[in-house]
Amino acid sequence: MNDQTEKLSPRLEYSFILAVGSLILFTGIFPSFLAGVGNALPQWVLLLLLTLPIQFGNIASCVIPARHFCPEEPLDSVLDLKLPGIQDFRRIIPGTLGVYVTLALLTGATVFTLQKVGIRPQEQMAVEILRGGSPLLTGILIPVTVILAPLGEELCFRHAIYKKLEFHFGPTRATWITAMIFAAAHLNLQVFPALFLLSIWLTALYRRTGSLLAAVIAHAQFNTMTIVLILLTGAQK
Repeated sequence: MNDQTEKLSPRLEYSFILAVGSLILFTGIFPSFLAGVGNALPQWVLLLLLTLPIQFGNIASCVIPARHFCPEEPLDSVLDLKLPGIQDFRRIIPGTLGVYVTLALLTGATVFTLQKVGIRPQEQMAVEILRGGSPLLTGILIPVTVILAPLGEELCFRHAIYKKLEFHFGPTRATWITAMIFAAAHLNLQVFPALFLLSIWLTALYRRTGSLLAAVIAHAQFNTMTIVLILLTGAQK
């Protein structure tokens, strides 16, 4: 990561503001608006409107300030998007696999606990779509979930939000606060604990490797394993 905090803080300030604004607009206000007109739209159009704007907003929250404040520097350098080393991949791939298994068990325990206290868990929209088996919706959702969402969310949470919070609160508190925001932004109680811990793992990878791309790859791996598991269990029914 770039240690020129004094030079980078204006860029991070704008990225943070834009990232938070994107989250409020596209996870709070915009879906509420779409709920009012959703029945009049084809499902595939509604899916695109619920997935693409938030991720493009996340990406723009980092790219626009980077181009404005650091126009001469390569974008991958400004945004820490360098390719991880071979030794990093040895940590990313098996580590994320272990995290996935652990968090799958945790999610199962969370669902069981919620049911015991009388709360009926609600599956995420992506899971419901994949279980529904629509080829068109699945064909839209998979590239968004495996490619666009990991890049957009890592830029938003790990780069714009985490780095700004790290500047003010230090790495430990920034990691916890970022994890809370990341889990809450997905608006799903049954996966909140798992997403909270996933965020901590992704931030740890970012800090350890200095590469945001390491967190993007781990995030994409996590989402891919989830999709494969859902499709396999659905095919067996």
